[in-house]
Amino acid sequence: MEQRPTAATVERRAFLKMLGAAGVTVGLAGTVSLAGAAGAAYAAEEGRARAPHQPYMHGYNAAGLTSWTPASDPYARYFRSRVPLASRIAPFAATQARPALASEAQVMNMSYDYDNAFFTAYRHNDQYARRLLRFWQYSDLYSSWHGMPVAGSSTTDPEHGLINLPNPAYTDAAHRNGVKSLAGWFWPRNGSFSAYLEQRSDGSFPVADKLLEMADYFGFDGYFINQEASISSADATRLMAFLKYLRAKAPAGFHLQWYDSLTTSGQLAYQNQFNDANAPWVRHQGTAVNNSIFINYAWNASRVAASVATAKRLGMKVHDVVYLGTENEKYGFNPPYDTRLVFPEGGRAQTSWALFGTHMAWANNPDRGDPDKQQNTFVRERRYWSGPNEDPTRTGRTEYVPWPDNGRPNDPDNHRKWDGVAHYIAERSVIGSFPFVTRFNTGHGRAFFLDGVRRSDREWNNAGAQDLLPTWQWWVRGEGDGAAATVDYDPTTAYDGGSSLLVSAARGSARATTVRLFKTGLRVTGGESARLVFRTDRPGQDSGLELGLVFEDAPDRTSWLAAGRAAASGWTTVTLPLDAFRGRTVAALHLRVSPPAGDAYRLNLGELALLPAGSSQPPARPTGFTVEKAHPDAARTTAEAFLAWDFADSGVWYYDVWRLRADGTPEPLGRVYDDVHYVKSLTREGTETATTLALVAVSPDGTRSAPATARVTWA
Repeated sequence: MEQRPTAATVERRAFLKMLGAAGVTVGLAGTVSLAGAAGAAYAAEEGRARAPHQPYMHGYNAAGLTSWTPASDPYARYFRSRVPLASRIAPFAATQARPALASEAQVMNMSYDYDNAFFTAYRHNDQYARRLLRFWQYSDLYSSWHGMPVAGSSTTDPEHGLINLPNPAYTDAAHRNGVKSLAGWFWPRNGSFSAYLEQRSDGSFPVADKLLEMADYFGFDGYFINQEASISSADATRLMAFLKYLRAKAPAGFHLQWYDSLTTSGQLAYQNQFNDANAPWVRHQGTAVNNSIFINYAWNASRVAASVATAKRLGMKVHDVVYLGTENEKYGFNPPYDTRLVFPEGGRAQTSWALFGTHMAWANNPDRGDPDKQQNTFVRERRYWSGPNEDPTRTGRTEYVPWPDNGRPNDPDNHRKWDGVAHYIAERSVIGSFPFVTRFNTGHGRAFFLDGVRRSDREWNNAGAQDLLPTWQWWVRGEGDGAAATVDYDPTTAYDGGSSLLVSAARGSARATTVRLFKTGLRVTGGESARLVFRTDRPGQDSGLELGLVFEDAPDRTSWLAAGRAAASGWTTVTLPLDAFRGRTVAALHLRVSPPAGDAYRLNLGELALLPAGSSQPPARPTGFTVEKAHPDAARTTAEAFLAWDFADSGVWYYDVWRLRADGTPEPLGRVYDDVHYVKSLTREGTETATTLALVAVSPDGTRSAPATARVTWA
């Protein structure tokens, strides 16, 4: 029976591939010559060098877990997620891309989140060509899987710990979209597994207590437990007691997911179904252990049916407990086990779904490191989530060729053999209250814009700065004859952040086009308004732009509000009152553009906002803003800086960090919802003796506070 390689094997392959790309000798048996290779390995995995003091994440072994405190953990302050987990609105089938889909099946999305680094992981960095997820609306759980060396471990001979934390930037994005973020647990590792299972005389487990303490401090929601190597029977018995203790002490909403790998006697034995051999890892002798189980990939029709039967016989809710796995990292768009066995056409989802390797959309792009060639990544990502037509309403494979008998992949990059996640999973949304503001910022950019002005030319990536992105990518329909306009993110023009939404049409081909953007549940009570910020290639003329509102009480109709004329230059801001719709609930937001006949058309939507009644009030000016440390280079032309301030846990969407140039204009240095920030490269302006930094709090409706300032001196 074919099995996927263990996570240890996958890690080893990735490591050897990285070393080979760096010019390091890799022997036939996998032996590695590391003489003089450390610098090359870093260069290969990072693309750009780590700055000397740049914070990076690490793994944790038994000793590190038992003794863990935030104060003793290197850089712990810089890897917290403070974004609360958003609540999702109730399903409303009438506005779904596929109205017949039920919403009971859950999705585990397992993918890497470490800025493509094997030895290190950064919260944010200075490259645009990085993998970021733009499709949170189809996931319920998110987890990394890769493991990291423990603190202080050699980059040439690393010691990996049992636990790696989720990247807080991805946790920020996950939480904004209502997705739980899990840390990774992986065994085998260095040392003895028994060391993790120490038990006090009072029955408590020190490592379990620390796992809960770390989750609370770092702001994530549970652990994915991949016990993928045989252990002794005694250790297996202690592990069961350990997990029962962990589950019992965990707060409400905490999630533990077990990987289908180990028997209760401690033997590595994939079941490829939910059965009496692995069910005790969910509930054992009447006691809860893990919340759910990720079933290994080699299932078939009889194993799917048996999994459902086992859960029902044991009195478990199938869709809460059983997640059948699909392996995309290895098999790409053509995994060998047919998803239609889990999701029969026209029928009820048999179980929930676990996806491994959704990062393959980025990783399989041969030009993934080239900032000029990222479009292939974005196309592949849309094909993965929205189906081969890149449209969640037109899902389903367009070609199916069975796997050959030798079990090898049959063209894994052929997206026509993949139905799309949206074919089986109904889209989710968190947009259930005012205000809702998006600037279509994808979380990375080739520049940074403020108020429509390009204020920094530096590349950047920061998943934690990602806005809520369109629910449907892309659900576009033209009217009448001719071609519909096209829609995509535009990294060359933005109102705020690194991208905007671009609607464009070639000369002579345009027709009126509707773009369905967001699923919502916004109750209008009086005084609310919508705000559009846009620019067109026809300044001073009618913009051809309308905002469409779909209401729960009439989901088959759209009410259109015209944006009117574009400004004579630059960006146009239009406010549209919603008083006419008092007492109704907005279930979806659409756009319609009507390009002029015969002409090319280009419109960038920089902001879409739904605002509550009343005037906007800016947040209070931040307090306690200080430069805790600064590390200039030898020439004193650039510096790393560590910043801190007093955190406001309400009334703030995020904090912006700027440097103020000599002419008073801001240069963006970072965006975070936290009380600390690391600046990788602060550039000295001329021969200035000090650089002024500004910290601005931004409210949920986008209003900025007055700036707090601090200074970095160059003397």
